[in-house]
Amino acid sequence: MRKVADLSEFHRGQIVMVRKLGMSITETTRLVGCSRSAAVSIHVKWITDCDTSSRRQGVVRACVIKEKRRWRLSRVVKQNRRKTVAQLTAQYNAGPSASVSGHTVQRTLLNMGLCSRRTARVPLLTRHHRQLRLQWDREHRDWTMDEWRRVAWWDESGFLIHHVDNRVGVRRLTGEQLLLSCTAVHKEAGGGGIMLWGTFSWVALGP
Repeated sequence: MRKVADLSEFHRGQIVMVRKLGMSITETTRLVGCSRSAAVSIHVKWITDCDTSSRRQGVVRACVIKEKRRWRLSRVVKQNRRKTVAQLTAQYNAGPSASVSGHTVQRTLLNMGLCSRRTARVPLLTRHHRQLRLQWDREHRDWTMDEWRRVAWWDESGFLIHHVDNRVGVRRLTGEQLLLSCTAVHKEAGGGGIMLWGTFSWVALGP
């Protein structure tokens, strides 16, 4: 098992990321291949100092991605929150900025709070929706048959072509979990889908 001094910046960032995803210390050590004490100390260092580097006191490591360039990396992430570090690095290096490594991009994303998290499941019906439906039912429970004959019913539903669950990872900040681009129902999550619409009434069916 590797100790703290043997871990690269990538593996240090990986420990922070998987701990934020909810993995236990045991699961983290198996995934990264490090000792238990190394995983604990690096995670504690991140919580207290927001840093996982192994530099000695008084040695300052220059940040390759300057503050003015971080907005560009943030924009690249928000264009597609499901891209991997390798894809984000390639897209960032395609611009006018100096080339950076994947480890630098990973470390910068962690410092910005844009680590990969699971997508949120949007509830099909909220409590407010259920209350509105119950209120509508109570208001119309005494309608006659002639009144119901003048009603047309319609609805629409979206269907993803491929199965998607909440194991899909997205890069988001705290409070962004319900943004459309960060949820499991986003169109990029399933590789395409279709929207179906239908209507019917007492008289006939719709197209």
